[in-house]
Amino acid sequence: MSAPDRIKSLVREEANQAISISKDAANSGSYMFPIQGIYHFLRYPSLQRPLWRKVLPTILLSVVVIVSMFFVTYLPQAAILTFVDGPIAFVNAAMLVLSESSTLILLISKRWWLDDATVEVFDAVLVQQNQTALVSAGREIKPTGGSDPLSKLGKRLQKPFGDGLVKSLIRYVVLLPLNFIPVIGTIIFFVLNARNVGPAHHARYFQLKGFSNTERADYIKKNQGGYVGFGLACVLLNLVPIVNIVFAFTHTVGAALWAAKLEKIEASRGMKEE
Repeated sequence: MSAPDRIKSLVREEANQAISISKDAANSGSYMFPIQGIYHFLRYPSLQRPLWRKVLPTILLSVVVIVSMFFVTYLPQAAILTFVDGPIAFVNAAMLVLSESSTLILLISKRWWLDDATVEVFDAVLVQQNQTALVSAGREIKPTGGSDPLSKLGKRLQKPFGDGLVKSLIRYVVLLPLNFIPVIGTIIFFVLNARNVGPAHHARYFQLKGFSNTERADYIKKNQGGYVGFGLACVLLNLVPIVNIVFAFTHTVGAALWAAKLEKIEASRGMKEE
């Protein structure tokens, strides 16, 4: 099979998978956790401290990336999409550039300065949700009686987990041709990227659970609809320029709230089995 045929086959396969899992994503309700994450993050100012330490360099990066991407890529992509999307091509092109910009911003910022801060927030929310035993598998817990969950966090006991940045970027580029499918192609593109974004926000959770690569893959497959629903909400919120630095933290909070709920469900099932 030639390279173009392999690419067409991959795109067709991904499109079929996107359609089949969209229904599960809608039924899962997991898409509400990024929204809950925003409310929870605003409700507890102590969780915001890691954000303020990182906000200036990320805002500067966001401005540079977004302006550069629109200047360089918007008109060429709009011109190409005109042939398949007609009058809405300029809207779809803008969404595409914002999505591309958001991906670049998160890839760069997480690689260089956001990763430790978001992991800190994730662990703090779990402690806040009475999941201290889970967090203690990957971090020292200080015996403090304060109400600030961040103050209870000691040093990390585990090495930073692999974030799959290169793999995510390659997959993003491979899926770009889906945007040339009239109208529905862009929707499928967002859904399939959401399938990768969702599990990425639970990377710390998988590490704390001690999952092997096989166990992680099985768990993601079992909860695929939920992860797509969560990831799609994150992807759509990230289209808002500049503010996506805040969303990087609120998505983390939402992911931690979801992980805490999953832990409670698992504990409840264990009690019933006994």
